[in-house]
Amino acid sequence: MCNRKCLWLLIGIIATSLLAASSTFKTFSTQEQLEKGKAQGVAIDALGQLKLAPAAQEIFRASVPAIWSAASDKQGSFYLGAGNPALVLRLGNNLKADTVFAGNEVAVTAMAFANGALYFATSPDGQIYKYSSGSKAQLFHKPQAKYVWALEPGKGGALFVATGEPGRILRLSPTGEAEAFFETEETHLRSLLWDSRADVLYAGSSGNGYVYRLTADKKVTVLYDAPSAEIHSLALHTSGDLYLAGAAASGAALFLPTAPTPGATPAATIVASEEDEENAIVITAGGEPALGAPEAMSAGATLGEGGLGAIYRISPSGIAKTIWSSRAERVHAMLLTSVFATKDEAFHVLVGTGDKGKVFLLNEDGSRTLLLESEAGQITSFTPEGKDQIKLTTANPGTAQLLRQAMREQGEYVSEVIDASAPAQWGGVSWQTNAAAGVSVLTRSGNTGKPDKTWSDWVAVQGAGAIASPVARFLQWKVVLQGKAGQSPAVKDVRVSYLQANIAPEITQIRIYEPGEAFPDARQNSNDHAAESDGAGSSVTASPAPSAGRKVTQKGARSIGWKTRDDNKDPLEFHVEIRAWGETAWRELIKKYRGSVYTFDSQALPDGEYQVRITVSDRLGNPPELAKIAQKTSEVFTIDNSPPEIGALAVKLENAKHVASFQANDRLSRISEAWYCLDAGEWQLAYPVDHVSDQKSESYRITLPEGAGGKVLAVKVSDANGNIGFGKVTVAK
Repeated sequence: MCNRKCLWLLIGIIATSLLAASSTFKTFSTQEQLEKGKAQGVAIDALGQLKLAPAAQEIFRASVPAIWSAASDKQGSFYLGAGNPALVLRLGNNLKADTVFAGNEVAVTAMAFANGALYFATSPDGQIYKYSSGSKAQLFHKPQAKYVWALEPGKGGALFVATGEPGRILRLSPTGEAEAFFETEETHLRSLLWDSRADVLYAGSSGNGYVYRLTADKKVTVLYDAPSAEIHSLALHTSGDLYLAGAAASGAALFLPTAPTPGATPAATIVASEEDEENAIVITAGGEPALGAPEAMSAGATLGEGGLGAIYRISPSGIAKTIWSSRAERVHAMLLTSVFATKDEAFHVLVGTGDKGKVFLLNEDGSRTLLLESEAGQITSFTPEGKDQIKLTTANPGTAQLLRQAMREQGEYVSEVIDASAPAQWGGVSWQTNAAAGVSVLTRSGNTGKPDKTWSDWVAVQGAGAIASPVARFLQWKVVLQGKAGQSPAVKDVRVSYLQANIAPEITQIRIYEPGEAFPDARQNSNDHAAESDGAGSSVTASPAPSAGRKVTQKGARSIGWKTRDDNKDPLEFHVEIRAWGETAWRELIKKYRGSVYTFDSQALPDGEYQVRITVSDRLGNPPELAKIAQKTSEVFTIDNSPPEIGALAVKLENAKHVASFQANDRLSRISEAWYCLDAGEWQLAYPVDHVSDQKSESYRITLPEGAGGKVLAVKVSDANGNIGFGKVTVAK
């Protein structure tokens, strides 16, 4: 039965004593959340549980940066293919390394035992060597290819070779005679697997991610066109299911994976859900999709982009399914193993990834457990070692390690950094566990986003979970697990509470809308928002500001909008005031307003220059004595509801033509446009004498068309606020 450890009473006391913003809770309950932290000797399973991981031991560290391939012989020696430069090392039972081969090439990219000897390949400018115990490694064959990616023993002592640039498969006899077995339009063939039961060779390509099926008489079909660009590894289960490890990038660009960039933040891992049978591709005997079969995997077509890795499974009947995919982990190694078998899972898929070397254990349904998070950049190979352990190799740095079935005696997990966005009083930690002992929880805090020496020391939580770390913006928690009698405690559903120091809200911007722009729904939306929030009892919970609603044109309307920021995410209310320029007293427009746009009728105020002042308060989310306010005053703007005056309107006869003149004047706003018409005809635009309408006073002269005599001349003038003044006169005949 799970025991829940929490400190809600203490948290309540802390909140009451500080009387600040409402408590915030950060929960770690899913595998995705926990994988953002750092596991050291702790496994993270699909249920979001922290448990002790299998024991892992580094048995060798090479002087070169990478070990790319490995193989074991029947006597227990472990051979390592390394680089740069290319080396083959042999680890005996005493775990001391002997150098079997040292070459001028960059790396040893493939290795396999056949006919009682070790064969290994170097790249680039690929060459294949043969090594027998007690003798020196000898050049066995030099393919006409830049890369050799895979070696696979076949029937009758043959050795299959997969190359890159060009993409080709060779079949080598025990004496070294080469036979061209298959050539593809793909640039690289990256993986090989011989099925001795069916006398079939499988090959995975890089470029389009094809899986080929080749019979002994060289008949070739494409078994699967994977969403991934590259098929890096192949594995066959005794059931006949074929497993594929897919990767996004392809070819020589992946020859030497780079170490992760310091400080780089990996993207969040996204685990694709397993497709159901209705979304599967059915492969016919000829290798083509069966007629009428749904186009499965189309949703996963992006798997070849953006640095993805995936594991696929093809059943003996030809059904292809994605059982796992990641947007952060590129697959570098894969092994089918029963070392970690349970009563529910007879075997697992072991997956080694980069560019942060991790080992995942996949169930048949695609759910995963993070078994190992290493210091290395890549997990490059897996080699079975008996029934209860697995040897693995890494790159950046180049190491060999032993992963055992038995669990560790102790491990720890450190969470990601929790950011409270402001200095916070840290309240308590609660968690669920299946053990009364063997679990320790500690915390530390600081004011830098990345923990450094300025952070507080790790300190155990007190009582039922009270956090003893000092007030700070950032916090980390750590769980230390201690096993007993071969059993591991499990921890899940970790929850951290904290109380931010209240920070005053801020008005970041005030906008004065153009005259006549109105938001008739804004006030009602604000009232509705306030009623809903208060009625639901969520006055201390921030929610999005109500919508300003539709915008319309309305005579005399003036609208004010504002933007705010509140680090505590408190609900906010506003007090809007206005005053004429030069006055000291503010006049209230509205108070206890929840919206972010307010419209008022400016015709109720005298024309003149004005400012508005917005006061924001977070009182709805805080006790009265700790509530904070902020104010911001707008720029000066003009309220002008009076039309321009038209003066000295007259028509004179000049050189047998009627010429109209007038003066347009406005007290507050510039003249924007003027028009005229005769006998209520079509309005014609008129320019001022200086041709530019940019002053509060403008002079106009208009030469009227012939036949204007005896007609009524009307003129109208608009100011910048849209007010229009009219004038008229009868033109003499």
